Amino acid sequence: MFLAPAMLAGLLAIAVPIWLHRLAKANPTRHPFASLMFLQASETQRTARRTLRYWLLLALRVAFLVLLVLAFAGPLLSPDAASIAPDARLHAIVVDRSLSMNYGDRWRRVQGTVDTVVAEARPGDQLTLVAASGRRFEVLHDRLPLRDAGVLRATLQKLEPSEERLDYGLLMTTASSWLTTPRLPTRLHLVTDMQQSASPLRFADLQPPAATQIHFHDVGDVSPANTFIAAMNFTGDASAAVKIGATAQPTLQQSVVLNVDGKEVARKPVEFPPRAGHAPLQGEGVSATPDNATREVEVQFTGLALADGAHRVIASLAPGDGFAADDRLFTLLEQSRPRVLLVSRGSNSDEAAYFTAAIGSLTSPRLSIEQQPAEALTGRRLNGAALVVEADVSTLTSEALLALDEYVAGGGSVLMTLASGSAARQTRLLAGLRIGEVVTTATRITQVQASHPVLRDSGDWHRIRFFRHLRVMAAADDKVLVALEDGSPLLIERQIGAGRVLLLAAPLDRTWNDLAIHPLFIRFIADAARYLIGQNAARSEALVGAPVLTGLTADAGGQIFDPSGKRVLALAAATPADRFVPTQAGFYEVRSNAGQRWIAVNVDRRESLLDRMPMAVLQRWLALRPQASAVASEVTPGLPLQRSLGYPLLLLAALLCLAELLVANHYLGVRRDARVTS
Repeated sequence: MFLAPAMLAGLLAIAVPIWLHRLAKANPTRHPFASLMFLQASETQRTARRTLRYWLLLALRVAFLVLLVLAFAGPLLSPDAASIAPDARLHAIVVDRSLSMNYGDRWRRVQGTVDTVVAEARPGDQLTLVAASGRRFEVLHDRLPLRDAGVLRATLQKLEPSEERLDYGLLMTTASSWLTTPRLPTRLHLVTDMQQSASPLRFADLQPPAATQIHFHDVGDVSPANTFIAAMNFTGDASAAVKIGATAQPTLQQSVVLNVDGKEVARKPVEFPPRAGHAPLQGEGVSATPDNATREVEVQFTGLALADGAHRVIASLAPGDGFAADDRLFTLLEQSRPRVLLVSRGSNSDEAAYFTAAIGSLTSPRLSIEQQPAEALTGRRLNGAALVVEADVSTLTSEALLALDEYVAGGGSVLMTLASGSAARQTRLLAGLRIGEVVTTATRITQVQASHPVLRDSGDWHRIRFFRHLRVMAAADDKVLVALEDGSPLLIERQIGAGRVLLLAAPLDRTWNDLAIHPLFIRFIADAARYLIGQNAARSEALVGAPVLTGLTADAGGQIFDPSGKRVLALAAATPADRFVPTQAGFYEVRSNAGQRWIAVNVDRRESLLDRMPMAVLQRWLALRPQASAVASEVTPGLPLQRSLGYPLLLLAALLCLAELLVANHYLGVRRDARVTS
């Protein structure tokens, strides 16, 4: 039997190499010769060897075509029907390895639950073991016979819970891919704590795959109690507010310990008032009633007196409870004023004065402004800058443009203006942007994206007059925030690597426009600076299991080290350098030509909400019908399991193709030598 028997018609292609080889037979021309006494007697033997290579080449080509056609036809291998019982099943055992499985003795119960599933399987059944956490569903054993159950148990004993979160919806929507087809009718055994916060946003995502029945094996606790660090916030006066959550009334007296750069700086006790009269915690994944709702208390720390610079701050509970994985929260605190590097033609130029006044008007956060001439801009000058303001990109040298490109790709933010000479500059910051001629016709602004954070006061934008402007065409991925009457973009936002750029397509010159002297300008530049600096801060926080932009490029170089100091990513690795997926909580160190920075990685706080899924939801889940099978070869009870041989045949055909190339090259080389000798 074949999956695609019509493909067998391709066997007619065998006639092509046979025909070509028939035409390729040597037809030597006979010439009269006076005597044969000086010819070597071994010439006939060498001709015979060439003929042997000729037929070997033909055989390889014919075999390659036959295997290629059979691979696409997909022959099915049917084992002995007696070896598979009519009621045989595939038991797919999915083990939840999410963070919440560390609570109590849940993970210890997993081994006993899997032993029970294996013991209830019947002779002829098959076993599949899948480890599920985050976005990874690893098939550890695929369709083992029941007699090899000991191998499955040995693998399970080596497994440990991860620090990631499991989404039941993602598990079910991807089940068809890691279960593979064709297969026996399947019983999917989900060994999990049935955590309510693991529910998907769409209930329909829980629909089982084709020919699959779900069996839940709950290893959770009836009334889980957990205390955890929910959040930590800082204010401008070096004060910190730490929020502690609890899923039940705590019985353990705990304190919040604040650790800065490896040293303890403060400690305060945690006091949870009685439950009566407290409202439930409102958050994603929480559906508790007022009687068992998760609650929060806040502990204030003031007068931390931290030195200027970036600080690694850890808030932790001491002593820890039975679920210690969420008793710590990692964050980064920038105590010094963020540095803004202003690049202009000179400190006395008009654009330098305009930008300095606008950025200096910010009080939250207060920024430190450093002015540099365009010719002095280097990668070293850019190190540590929270924002670079470029008054005119056309004044930068090639070395400065390269340094600015690497700065943005590494996560930096730039606010720059364009002038008439910007089109000639070769830089990634302007890649894909078409800058045309200068239009001298007066115009005004007609389109403003008022919902954007830098365009709060959109009404006054229409009053700004433009006496001349650049005709610009944005790239496909650009966001046009402000546009003129003729459609030319005035303000463009673009993402480059891990960085962000705001392009103002107009110089701050009163012969071009009156933007710089308009009251709107001060607020616009201040909001733009606050927005761009905020983008940098947001990229310093991440969750375990979620992709993180590293800001590294193959040209700039760099490395990443995990909290234990182990290198997890280098540019020589096969993994793309611009991102990685953290597997544990803590501070990750990023080293590059632009300097050193940290990424604070935390576990998903939804894993700390240990409430189990209500029984009504479980019953609705069980009532969902499996998806309709889209595979014609899906195995039904009573029929032997059929496997397609298409993939192995395709691999064999590839090997024959390589052998044919080697033999053909050698054979043709021999023929050329023969012609030269004759």
